[in-house]
Amino acid sequence: MTELGKVLKEARESKGLTLDDLQQITKIQKRYLVGIEEGNYEMMPGKFYVRAFIKQYAEAVGLDPEQLFAEHQTDIPAAVQQEEIPQKLSRVQSKKTLPVQHSKWMEVLPKILIAVFLVAVVAIIYYFVAKAIGNNDDTGTVNQNGDPVRLEQGESTNQEENTNEKEEAETEEESNPENAEEESKEPEEAGSAELKVTSANGKNTTYELSNTDEFKVSVKSTGETWVSVKNSKGENLFNGVIQNGESQDFDLSDDNQIVMNIGKTPDTEIFVNDEKLEYESELIVQNITIDYTKE
Repeated sequence: MTELGKVLKEARESKGLTLDDLQQITKIQKRYLVGIEEGNYEMMPGKFYVRAFIKQYAEAVGLDPEQLFAEHQTDIPAAVQQEEIPQKLSRVQSKKTLPVQHSKWMEVLPKILIAVFLVAVVAIIYYFVAKAIGNNDDTGTVNQNGDPVRLEQGESTNQEENTNEKEEAETEEESNPENAEEESKEPEEAGSAELKVTSANGKNTTYELSNTDEFKVSVKSTGETWVSVKNSKGENLFNGVIQNGESQDFDLSDDNQIVMNIGKTPDTEIFVNDEKLEYESELIVQNITIDYTKE
């Protein structure tokens, strides 16, 4: 048993808590709690969970996790580095290398598409220009031989009716200028919600949500991830592991901030008002803060 495990165990026993009680509080499996007390970190689901589980254990028994980390650095494995991440979790290495023939085809394909697009545009322009020239030839007042073309009585009547209707419309607009101005106004488009990054420093990223009267956040797991969620008052809304395919939903429309500690970002998707949030960093463990400015 490590010195850190001994401190945690004594704190648990001083509060009269069993491992089963602590499992219910932290949602961490009992065997992992035993591993923390005994210093057996090899049994953990991943190295990046060790610090997260120790922090959750410490908070549950009333200890300061940051002070524990500082005093027992030798008992805690170092934070996971980027090169220690399994290949299946690395965003950079997860993309399969394309065969050489496919790569060449992918280089040529955009050029082919652009060429087809340009040909289509030229064809459309040619079609409309030819059609416009044909219409001018058909409606002209002079035929190909230079002789004046006489308008039939029906055509003359139609032109007179169109002219009368236009004059009546102009007269009505002059008599009712206010109505004309109202009709000419186009409805303004309703504004859409805006989510933008206001600061990003290492594993800490802050976003700002505005131009909306709704603030709903959904955290979904695509693998197995540990998540901690707090509101603007620092109250815990959720603290535990989300299993594959499960999600946690939060409605903070009456609040102005949410703070999330994500233990495994490659397996965690965050949606804000049904729009997927894009991580600014590729670190595994990240702290995400969203400030909400209500309309």
